Amino acid sequence: MHTALIAAPSYDPIFNKIIDDLVKQEWSIVPRFFPSALVTALHNELLDHAEHDGLNAAHIGKGEQRTLRSDIRGDETRWLNGESQPQRDYLDLMETLRQRINGELFLGLNELEAHFALYAPGTGYNKHFDSFQNNNLRRITVVSYLNEDWQNEDGGELLLFNSEDEVFERVLPKAGTLVCFVSEAIPHEVAITQRQRASIAGWFRVRDTSDTPPLIIP
Repeated sequence: MHTALIAAPSYDPIFNKIIDDLVKQEWSIVPRFFPSALVTALHNELLDHAEHDGLNAAHIGKGEQRTLRSDIRGDETRWLNGESQPQRDYLDLMETLRQRINGELFLGLNELEAHFALYAPGTGYNKHFDSFQNNNLRRITVVSYLNEDWQNEDGGELLLFNSEDEVFERVLPKAGTLVCFVSEAIPHEVAITQRQRASIAGWFRVRDTSDTPPLIIP
């Protein structure tokens, strides 16, 4: 019998903060969002997949433009499908967040897609948007970090850019931190990491329609 790795304390104040942040500034950062036991279990699972060739080199682009460019994007990934108890605990918590965002903001988010991401030392991911051109089904990006004892000198920060192409926030990928932002509004970059860097990248999506309008948060 598996035991869930998420304790019972109410997440309501944290969910409220995330929603308020998205309304006010289109991004939110929550340190220690995930319980340490869940972070450790997810990290161990990711490393086990890496050890047994269970990760794939990440591509950029979509459709005919999809290509492998390690000089632009250096992570290896594996999609989450709920195959383990830690994954199910993570997905359950994200589902609760999705429902809360929909309940407050009426964004029509209907699913989460998410994958493990492992960056080797010396790799990163150049500045980009998470919402593809002519395909803006990804509405809210959710990034979860799994790295214990991360230091400033380890690099690998998530850089968030404003409309003037200036970095307005640098996020160290410390274990338990959750970052949320509007996928089509905020360009971002993974700075070159100096040590192995583990995370889960996810996106709350809407259903595919013939014409999906830009996201407007009320």
